Amino acid sequence: MTLTERGQRLLGVRPEEGRTVWLFFLHNFLLGAGTILVYVAANVLLLENNPERNLPLAYGVAALAMLAAGRVYAHFEHHWLLQKLAVRVLLAAVALAGVLGVLVATGHSVASAIAIMAGYRVIYLLTNLEFWGVSAVVFDVRQSKRLFGIISAGDMPAKAMGAVLAIFIHSNVELPWLLGTAFGAYLLALVALRATLSSHVVEAVPDRRRARQQGVAPGLRDWFGDSRLVLIMCLSLLGLSAVTTGIEYLFFVNVKHRFHDEAAIMQYVGTVLVVTYLLAMLFKLLLSQTAVDRLGVRWVLLVLPVALLGGLALYAGQDRADIGALLRYFCGLYLGLEVLRRAVFDPVFLLLFQPLSVPERLQAHTLAKGVYEPLGMALGGGLLFALHALPGGQTWVPFIWMGSFMLVVLWLLTRTYHQYVAELQHALGQRFAEDVTDTGATAAEAPTPPAPASPADIRQLTEALSSKARRAAATQQLLRLGNTALPTLAEVLNADPDQTLVRRVAQVCGRLRTPASRQLLVALARQPNLFRREAALRALRHFDVAPHEVPLFQALVHDELLLAQQLLHGQTTATPELAGCLDYELTRTQQRVFALLGQIYPPQLIADAQRGVAHAARERQANALEILDNSIARPTYQGLQALLAVAPPAEKERTFDRLLGPLLAPTPIVETIVERGETAFSDWTVRVALDEWQPSSATVPALSPHLRSPSPLVRESAFAQLARLAATQPTLYQQVNTAHQTLATLLMSHAATTSHITATERVQVLQQTALFAETPENVLSSIVPIMNEISFAAGQQIFAKGDLGSSLFIMYEGQVGVFNGPQLLATFGKGDFFGELALLDAEPRSASAVAQGVVTAFRLDQEDFYDVMEERPEVLRNILRVLCQRLRHQNEALQSNG
Repeated sequence: MTLTERGQRLLGVRPEEGRTVWLFFLHNFLLGAGTILVYVAANVLLLENNPERNLPLAYGVAALAMLAAGRVYAHFEHHWLLQKLAVRVLLAAVALAGVLGVLVATGHSVASAIAIMAGYRVIYLLTNLEFWGVSAVVFDVRQSKRLFGIISAGDMPAKAMGAVLAIFIHSNVELPWLLGTAFGAYLLALVALRATLSSHVVEAVPDRRRARQQGVAPGLRDWFGDSRLVLIMCLSLLGLSAVTTGIEYLFFVNVKHRFHDEAAIMQYVGTVLVVTYLLAMLFKLLLSQTAVDRLGVRWVLLVLPVALLGGLALYAGQDRADIGALLRYFCGLYLGLEVLRRAVFDPVFLLLFQPLSVPERLQAHTLAKGVYEPLGMALGGGLLFALHALPGGQTWVPFIWMGSFMLVVLWLLTRTYHQYVAELQHALGQRFAEDVTDTGATAAEAPTPPAPASPADIRQLTEALSSKARRAAATQQLLRLGNTALPTLAEVLNADPDQTLVRRVAQVCGRLRTPASRQLLVALARQPNLFRREAALRALRHFDVAPHEVPLFQALVHDELLLAQQLLHGQTTATPELAGCLDYELTRTQQRVFALLGQIYPPQLIADAQRGVAHAARERQANALEILDNSIARPTYQGLQALLAVAPPAEKERTFDRLLGPLLAPTPIVETIVERGETAFSDWTVRVALDEWQPSSATVPALSPHLRSPSPLVRESAFAQLARLAATQPTLYQQVNTAHQTLATLLMSHAATTSHITATERVQVLQQTALFAETPENVLSSIVPIMNEISFAAGQQIFAKGDLGSSLFIMYEGQVGVFNGPQLLATFGKGDFFGELALLDAEPRSASAVAQGVVTAFRLDQEDFYDVMEERPEVLRNILRVLCQRLRHQNEALQSNG
């Protein structure tokens, strides 16, 4: 691992983010260098001329200038592309730096000093809006949480450098050189910006979202937009900006009182600024992300106002006659404010805008920084100017209004977090509200009382659930019976080996929605058979969260995370084929964890988050992870995040070892899979494990259950393993034979029922077709039982035009021609498929299909396929994807021909 890689890992920067992060860091460094040099020049001039009166005046003028600049920026933000706006802003900063250089060179009056301070604030505002505007589009909410503290640390060393220069500046003659250097820094920042824009698409593209249920009142939308989050954040920033202005003013005034020599003043101020910026940089780089990770957004937001309230309260214990002690107090107060604001508060405050749509995000940032922060500065400057002449105007009066403002800010920030979570939910919510009707309730409300039914009758009804033709009627009868049917349904759930029947019975229990049916499902979820747990959790979605059962589901979440840890340990040493299977099993584990969380936390929130993490858009994935981070238990979130992350298994393994403790003597993963079998793993994973298994005398008894498996894939591999034992390890074979008294019968039955095309070959056939090419083998294995092998003689018609279509055909051997009358439309060979539309509807065939020679194919019937899609929705998604691709290609062909 190189030094750069080690540094990136220490800071939490992923390899693919490295170039972007360092470009933003350099960009911010150059902006900071230019801005601090202008700041030093302005302060040198202001501290020469009655700062007690002129500093508040400068704050007011600067605030008005910032408000005007913010309005201009907001106007062009709606009329120019963000890339164009960012470049124009930096050009404006370059021009302003030139103008300020002329002012410094030509005049040193109070008016010039105030103008330069106003110019500094405008440059700071414009560069801030440009930098964070581009950052807000390039980074999503999760990246913002990790990286905003790093990229915003770029200006800290630059500002420290500027503060060092301030120490050595003793005359106004040197100020033009500072502004000339600032001019060059802005030009270099423009180069860094162009490099960033060349490698990223920076566009404020609106996304379509559902209207907010609780937005801002219509009369306030022109000032705050439609989001309550923006309203509360802007008001918080207004108050904080006023207090910041007051503390900065008191610091500079007390420095002026303590030192009368201009050189001593600049040396002291410069030293404090150097320490402030260096500490802020270290905090940002090393502690900012850690603080957010450990404390969370909610508490990090409150660190600054709580610390400031404590610092302001300490003034009551100060000896006002001791000028030195008083200066140390104001120095500590100013330093603490700047470090906490820059290293902790600002990155998190800007993060809160990220759940908004991109245009709202940019508008909110412009409002906060371009309107309400300057308003806060004007308010603070106005109060300082107005109260300056009053008794106590320089002592205790500022502390009263600053303390009052901070109490209001603290109250607003406690509300900000809840609005942040609400915006995350809004970002994840579906565009159109769903009208969810409870189909199960109709049975309970049916006016006709149920006829008496014996356990045998109820058993027949449950068996009818396996029949497509009788399923709907049987379901309705069971729902009418209500709790009367539950004892028989419990027998099926606890003992029936048919997983499909268990799933359908669980669905009936879910639709009953009675306390007794819920208890059945909870008991089913607690079983070690994970397929039954999945069926139970799917049915439990019909119920609300039961607080008294939350500990039970939390324990099940812990069990799932332990299984994930075991799978990750196995994945690091598994063969490529088995590692792929374990990846699928980890996905299933993740889905079960989400389902369990839906029984612990608000189900809609968890459902929205689960949809979000599976969404193709990076922004939506990030919002989903963020809402989970702010909603569920921290260890659970960290485990779930590791499962969802695109990272090497070894890294995920370390995360789980840290959360759950290391596995002291883990069982080899192949042995684990063979031992637990289909109660915990899909049949394809068990098949692969059986092929790789090296049994011993202690483990070989685990083979016996697989010889009776309902899955043809598992049976084939089990009998193949048995054949290998007979050939290479007769002792172990004899051990199995002795323990399995009906082995000879099983061998004959297996030989009689084995097709010449094995189940494994059928999975391979499916994966070689475009329709299923991207579907994992673990999913395709569920299609194997419904693959009907059929043969056709040369010239035999497979179906005719106008026939009602209800089957898909997949070619295994030979060729089939598709005709429209005498016209040959297409020819299909091995690996091709045709008739796929019949899987989705039963419309008449649009053409005829005829065997061009001897043909072997597989037929998938619509009814059987519907059952598979009900269990495995991934299959339907892949079919829809392929059909959309075909339709798109046909449209492109028509357009090119036209």
